[in-house]
Amino acid sequence: MSSPVIAPCLGVTDTDVTVAFYEKLGFTALPGNDDPDDDLRILLFDGRFALMVHRAEHLRKWLPVHKDFPVGAFGMFYLGVADFDGYVERIRPLVDVIKETDVEGRKILYFTDPDGYVIGVNQRQEGE
Repeated sequence: MSSPVIAPCLGVTDTDVTVAFYEKLGFTALPGNDDPDDDLRILLFDGRFALMVHRAEHLRKWLPVHKDFPVGAFGMFYLGVADFDGYVERIRPLVDVIKETDVEGRKILYFTDPDGYVIGVNQRQEGE
């Protein structure tokens, strides 16, 4: 697996809950390790790196600068899928849709994950 240019690592309330949520949406979680204080998990989508999730309390120990920040983010992440309509039809009953829009002919569906992170799903473009 090649490393991405930027690799998001999200602080989450419960890593197991977050991993289960994303697995229902078609992500694959690489196995964690046996250290209860290091529950970092790598999530793949279509066999490619997508993001990492880490229990907030562990992430705050790792990088104390995060100690006072709440879980969740102001902003959004985008997920490019090969078949937008098919994927959205499959996940719609599993997510809390917060917005649907069309930007210059490109449909986008936004939903939140269990910790309030916003994910925008759009059609993957050729070469992506």
